[in-house]
Amino acid sequence: MRRAQPPPGVSPSIDICRAYHGRSQDTHMVDFEEDEADEEDVDYEEEEEGEEDQDDDDDEEDDDDEEEEGDNVDEEGEVEIIDMGSFSEPGRKFLSKVWKEYEPIRVDGIVVAAECKHCARNICAERKHGTSSLRKHLKRCRERKKVLRVSGPLSASIVSPDGVAMGLWTFNQALARRELMRMIVLHELAFSLVEYDGFRRFVSSLNPSFKMICRKTVKEDCMKAFKEEKRILQRMFQNSKSKISLTTDLWTSNQTLGYICITVHFIDEEWKQQKRIVKFAAMETPHTGAAMFNVMVNFIRKWNIEDNLFAVTLDNASNNGAMMKLLKAHLLLKKMLPGGGKLFHQRCAAHIINLICQAGLNFLGPVINMIRETVKYIRSSPSRKEKFQEIVEQHGVSCGRTPSLDVPTRWNSTYMMIDIAKEYRGVFDSLAIQDKQYTFKPSFEDWENAEDVCRLLKVFYEATNVISGTKYPTANLYFHEMWKVKLTLEQQHYEEDSKMGTMVKYMNRKFRRYWKMTWLSLCIPVILDPQFKLKYIEFRFGLEFGNEASAMIAKIKNVFQGLFKEYLQLNDNGSDPMSQGGDDDMAASGEDPMADWDQHVTLTARSTNLDSTELDSYLSKVPIRRSDQFNILTWWQTNSGEYPTLSRMAADILAAPSSAVASESAFSTGKRVLSDFRSRMTATTLEALVCLQDWIRANANTQRSLASVHDIIMDLQDIED
Repeated sequence: MRRAQPPPGVSPSIDICRAYHGRSQDTHMVDFEEDEADEEDVDYEEEEEGEEDQDDDDDEEDDDDEEEEGDNVDEEGEVEIIDMGSFSEPGRKFLSKVWKEYEPIRVDGIVVAAECKHCARNICAERKHGTSSLRKHLKRCRERKKVLRVSGPLSASIVSPDGVAMGLWTFNQALARRELMRMIVLHELAFSLVEYDGFRRFVSSLNPSFKMICRKTVKEDCMKAFKEEKRILQRMFQNSKSKISLTTDLWTSNQTLGYICITVHFIDEEWKQQKRIVKFAAMETPHTGAAMFNVMVNFIRKWNIEDNLFAVTLDNASNNGAMMKLLKAHLLLKKMLPGGGKLFHQRCAAHIINLICQAGLNFLGPVINMIRETVKYIRSSPSRKEKFQEIVEQHGVSCGRTPSLDVPTRWNSTYMMIDIAKEYRGVFDSLAIQDKQYTFKPSFEDWENAEDVCRLLKVFYEATNVISGTKYPTANLYFHEMWKVKLTLEQQHYEEDSKMGTMVKYMNRKFRRYWKMTWLSLCIPVILDPQFKLKYIEFRFGLEFGNEASAMIAKIKNVFQGLFKEYLQLNDNGSDPMSQGGDDDMAASGEDPMADWDQHVTLTARSTNLDSTELDSYLSKVPIRRSDQFNILTWWQTNSGEYPTLSRMAADILAAPSSAVASESAFSTGKRVLSDFRSRMTATTLEALVCLQDWIRANANTQRSLASVHDIIMDLQDIED
């Protein structure tokens, strides 16, 4: 027996060899995506469980034993060629599977040793000596045994580096694939990620037992998960005692294809606000009301939620109005809308505020343009920025914000631009004196108008942020925010022929138009807020509308009481009263022709009795003290036993959002545009990924204030920038 010797001129120490020549960092990773028969490791004659490990000295002696040549055949007698990359010796192929466990170490391009991937130990591996030493080392490698214990079929106790026990863990290929799919969907990664060599190497370093999949399989996993989650949601909506509300929004791809996004909003059994994107489908042009109606009806039928709808919130586009008329008539014909559909069409508050603000800003175009050009000027070159900063230091301005340029399609960015710029008013005046090229200095009147605009728009800005939230109910907040806007516009006093006077007058006219369309739906949720109830509406309207207040309050009471009676019958019968005929349509049951009358008398008596107790009891009690920390859903959950019918009403009414879009999108008048990555997908795949991403975020409680999939949309202006 002779010991394996290193090649002439090479130190016996492998570590010295590596230090002398260095280890290749570009070694090609073995492809682990193999057939089932090839997935199993070659039998390395593992020691039986319980056998004591040999000392390191014994390992060294074994490693130096004479090796047998030609040990390149697996148990089945088949030769497997392992490609170790272009840095191999000329003509040499790594035939044994054992090389999956090692990295070759080369000197002058010749493999002289192998580094164990588990323990980083170096084993002599010249070609003439074969692979016996490599196999013998694997039998005794402690680090490899740890990997085998946690990646094999048996569970093992995992301990973190700090010694804390982390419980039992078993490698699960199916679970790992699900997590891979989840990562790709959640972070909008390409399916081809799984075919990247770097990614495969990384995964293999974490667990060599994972069998990598191809891009087609990833896509199939995504579609399968989408269908499974969709069935779960459908069953949940169909079996839910609470009603659901919808929001719709139109998006555009970079090929100018139209898409409709439908989101479901509801209060779950734990009284938490929830939302789910349930449809993201391509829409053929033109996007008429009739075309949108067909899309909505088909969606409602496929999801079987015709008798489970409460409201739909969408913006004020004319095609949306036409669609809602058709949809409301369709559902009323089937007696499937509560309250006669009076609360069915909810107009997006954010869109209303957006239209009012944009209309007003148009009257101050010259003023805004001067400020915009000023900001552009100081940001156009480093020298101008330095000059501006010098003057800022001279004036001692320290507002903590630097002038920013606005995006014309986002009115809030215009508001922020003006609000910041006015803090540097004196700086701009000095800049005009020192820099003759700066000719955009706003006049004294311009700055005064800018101050007034900021005070006015601040109310709209704060209101939009409040009513565009998605983690809390906004229906009960809608009235208060719009009332602030109403009072703000009415309290502005300017000369009628001034710029501000003209702007406020136009904004006020536009607000009153939308107020007439929405005031009733704004008031109903306020009654269900125990901090205000009906008493608050009576108080506000009495001060504001005088003689008209009585008629308006009577209408509110009539709608609310009628809705309460419908829900009361719902609780009595255990089924939806809107899906049944009225009292006059009751059919005689059995052989008694008067059975319908008996049922009518019973329901009327019960309704009258409960009406005089639950509803009157709630309305007669003094509203609770207001608090910024008040949670209206928690209150109704706590008091659902005392007010069973009203609590059910509250869950349905409060679930309807005031805004059809999230706060991040609520300030924009630009189109919401799909990213290039999403635009290349087929409609079916796109819908699956958009919906599944939203569901994963919701299930993991990682939803941000984002109502739809804002991560994959961008404002048109942002794309151009």
